[in-house]
Amino acid sequence: MRTFAIVAVIEGAAPDLTEWLAFHRAVGVRHVVIYDNGLDPAAAALLRLHADLGVITLPCPTRLDCTPKFAAYNHFLASRARLFRFAAFLEADEFLMPAPGRALDAWLARIPAHAGAVVINRRTFDTAEPQAPATDLLLRRFPRGATAENADNRLVTSIYRQGAIASIRDAHWAELVQGERLMSDFSPAEVDPERPGAVLGVRQGEIRLNHYPLPSPGRLAESEPCPRTAGWTGPTLDEMRHLLAYADALAPAEAARLRSRYTGVPELGRPVSPQEHRRWRLRHLHRPRVEAAGRFLQRRIFGAARPW
Repeated sequence: MRTFAIVAVIEGAAPDLTEWLAFHRAVGVRHVVIYDNGLDPAAAALLRLHADLGVITLPCPTRLDCTPKFAAYNHFLASRARLFRFAAFLEADEFLMPAPGRALDAWLARIPAHAGAVVINRRTFDTAEPQAPATDLLLRRFPRGATAENADNRLVTSIYRQGAIASIRDAHWAELVQGERLMSDFSPAEVDPERPGAVLGVRQGEIRLNHYPLPSPGRLAESEPCPRTAGWTGPTLDEMRHLLAYADALAPAEAARLRSRYTGVPELGRPVSPQEHRRWRLRHLHRPRVEAAGRFLQRRIFGAARPW
């Protein structure tokens, strides 16, 4: 069984999709399930380039009783959640950010067996006044996050264990059918009696969700630099350089389009060494195939694994 997946519904041009995927590869996310809710041709071509890098693209289902986003989330729960031990349902402007230098896999391995959901605090970033041009990285355009007292920072999301939820009607709070709800430091989540579907207090923990909303002048009154964001900028750039080297051989036109999109990132012009790129290909292309073969043999011999 795979450990963890991010599930997202993407539509339109999605200009920062390359960076979003590269960042999550850098922090250790190896599987992303994307539902196509009307992507433009360039974004669709980018996802095809990622098909061998752990990114699955599915058409967004249509239901009369809910929006396309929740139709997609519930489709995942019904059809693909059994393949992953944990899953997070994110937007394309949300970055699941561990503390600098700490891999997401190590944190996931420490989640207690009784946890059905782990609550992740969300920190909203100040997109009213960009610090860099639109052709630069999102992480560098908006490096300042709202202070903890800001109302946007009281929202939370969750990482759910397989089988812990049956459906999703609220992106921030799904009812558990089994397991307990814990904070990201694995302490019990205390429900706020005055705000149903919310928890008391804001605890940053080892994992946090950075939210970069659409620019809105005057949206945030107070903000401060975020060293956690700065700590993951370098690894994200490394992943993007390797992706460009991979695209140069597989889809040169797509590689050229990506370079034109990120003209404000001169670091992407630095070539990667052949040895480093071979290691990157081993980690992202070849190892998943070997692991998939191992999971197939394990299922044939021992049956399907259970997360609880």
